[in-house]
Amino acid sequence: MSEDKEVYEIIASLPVDYNRVNLLKDITFEAQLLIKSKFVKKITLRYDDFKHLHEYSDEKDVLLTTEISGKRFLIYMEKGKIVSTVMSDPDKGERIVGLRPLATLILISREQPINFKVFEVQEITEDRTRETPPRLVYEIVKKKKPPVKTIEKQAKREVVVKPEAEKPVVVEFVERIMEFKKKALRMIDDTASLYGCQLVDLKIGISRGNVIVDIIVKKKGLFGKCRVDKLREVLENDLELLLTMHDISLPLKLNITLQH
Repeated sequence: MSEDKEVYEIIASLPVDYNRVNLLKDITFEAQLLIKSKFVKKITLRYDDFKHLHEYSDEKDVLLTTEISGKRFLIYMEKGKIVSTVMSDPDKGERIVGLRPLATLILISREQPINFKVFEVQEITEDRTRETPPRLVYEIVKKKKPPVKTIEKQAKREVVVKPEAEKPVVVEFVERIMEFKKKALRMIDDTASLYGCQLVDLKIGISRGNVIVDIIVKKKGLFGKCRVDKLREVLENDLELLLTMHDISLPLKLNITLQH
């Protein structure tokens, strides 16, 4: 009970938007946040660090994500204020929203430090007045070079301006996934050979909010050894970096099977 009281006191001392603590109940809203997010860094929080959790927002909109014992946790903060937290268990289909997941994380941090990935949520509809204007496509009718004095007048008559349509967010996300798959295939094939392995089969997909990479390898030659553990260690790091490079803020699940 004393532990529960301490956790309650920590949460009570934090700036929390109590009117929106259940915001992440809407899984579509969570997906939109993930699509708009850009990886910033990794951090490790211990028990005392949670007393200053809001400071990691740094006056921006951020997501903190981590996975513990197969459960995925997400903390959403807006400009120094905690908005909502969620804990999901893909295997059980369980999803808990509100402040309870935060309390669970604080309790866990008493026993072990927790590693988080920090993502900055970037608004897609930003104020563009400070940016360069949207790109325009100009179709100019070819004619003989007019006198210098008449260039401006003729340009106004002869230029057809067509705004370039912005791609829907979902389309851009799919394109990033496809580009990731293409580069991941080449990366996995090259890396496997360095550790005495030959790629037999590879499947990359998205399931329950995770990027799933299933790899089957076999020993490259008659002699030597396919060092699966080392291959897994290297690929986990490289693939996560590749996801970050393509602004894909979904957790990675890597499975490698050695074919005998």
